[in-house]
Amino acid sequence: MPLVEAGRHSTAALAALGLRAELVDVGGGRDPAAWWCGLVSRAGPSPVACGMGKGGTDEARLGALFEAMEHHLTGPSGFDPAVVEPAPPACLAAGPLRADVCAPMLAATPGRRMACRRYHALTGGGDALVPLFLSAPWYLEAEAAPLRERAGDDCDYTHLMRYSCNSGSAVGVTVAEAVLHALNEAIERDALSLLLIRVFLGGRGFRPGLIDPGTLPRASTRAYALAEELTGSPVHLLDITSDLGVPTMLAYTAPTSRHPHRRGTGTSLSPSHAAWRALTELVQTTLGEELGGGARGDPAALGAHPALAACGRFELTDVLREARVLPFPAAEPASGTPGTQARTVAAMLAARGFRGYVRRVRDLPGGVVAVHVMVPGLERFMLVTDGNLVVPGPRGREASRRDSSSVR
Repeated sequence: MPLVEAGRHSTAALAALGLRAELVDVGGGRDPAAWWCGLVSRAGPSPVACGMGKGGTDEARLGALFEAMEHHLTGPSGFDPAVVEPAPPACLAAGPLRADVCAPMLAATPGRRMACRRYHALTGGGDALVPLFLSAPWYLEAEAAPLRERAGDDCDYTHLMRYSCNSGSAVGVTVAEAVLHALNEAIERDALSLLLIRVFLGGRGFRPGLIDPGTLPRASTRAYALAEELTGSPVHLLDITSDLGVPTMLAYTAPTSRHPHRRGTGTSLSPSHAAWRALTELVQTTLGEELGGGARGDPAALGAHPALAACGRFELTDVLREARVLPFPAAEPASGTPGTQARTVAAMLAARGFRGYVRRVRDLPGGVVAVHVMVPGLERFMLVTDGNLVVPGPRGREASRRDSSSVR
């Protein structure tokens, strides 16, 4: 959908929510751009939600607005205990989530009523109950205790909370567009997780694929140059596409004594779009550092676990010396509608034994819709880079075993 038309849809959605958007160009007119958006209510000047966007100017403005709307719609303000479905944690561990890293902990979690929401399968099959905590870190905060009480949730999340993240949340002007963004994000986080596992926990023979910057498409070349200018560091663009086959790119700068590593990731059926998203996200991340925010975890918690601490630091300098230098993929698939692309991606997941589930969080006037997608079995180990003491799930452990056996 054209950006101008999408903007009109978002205007109707904001009016229905009683909010207005405050937009700031944090890139100072740079190309590609990065914009910040805060959503403000009549109740006061402080934003009720904020977000950032990247890309061309219009793309970045709309992306910032949609991310802020996503955070608002999937946050505590959208919580409705009337639509929560409680379930015993042990039962959840035996269902579609049995391949998730949390399954063993769910099976042992005290309590009888864990707040869940019902999700619908994307590629056939029955519904699934998915615990709310998996997609809503705010639900586990101390301030949310009254919300858990209203939901009748009597579970202890002490050991589960480190695995909570909003991965798979998205807003779009159609359901298909939102689902596509959400699926791509889940695949992107899985691919980044597998890279961490293979580099730091697998066999020593793993060689990542490093894109030759001289072969990048023109738009990505521009983003690459700006990323190097802003970070003051060499930028490395890695092809981290997993066995799922959906092109995924990582734009990366190594940690220094002054700051942690910086990164941007992108996933799309179009390799050029995946590279563009990764590089512009690196630009956005760098420009957004002055706005605050950051990790929820405690990096010091990894200190007693050297291998996990190495994952958290994410120092790839030595590994990149042995990387396979690759030309940018010459083939570019024909673009399709978001619905066509979403069906293709869901089919690619199904071909590898993964089923996606979707929940429509909120529908707004103008066609704007917020969704959350869950793909049980995909990795969320990338949370270790936020200082969370997490371990790989079955998929990651299998990748690590394959790498270890290949160097014997």
